[in-house]
Amino acid sequence: MWFLVSVVKGSKYFEADSQIDNKLMISDTTDMIISGYSMGTGGYRFEMRKGNEAFTLQEFAKGQSKEAITAKFIELAAMVGATTVLNSA
Repeated sequence: MWFLVSVVKGSKYFEADSQIDNKLMISDTTDMIISGYSMGTGGYRFEMRKGNEAFTLQEFAKGQSKEAITAKFIELAAMVGATTVLNSA
């Protein structure tokens, strides 16, 4: 099962300039996470990670809005059936 959660400041997955509002998906059965990372080129990518292994799921060119990238991440969460446990405050 996948859970869509918010990352808190101080976590190794926290990014001050996160394009997806520091959201990530975590699996309770596979020890995998899906998160977003800024690329050195100004683009952004969604990665699936297990331990030290990383797999790119999607890449976005420079210039896409934060809102568009966040919407795509939420769409990806829906595709994998993630349960949302985000604080909407």
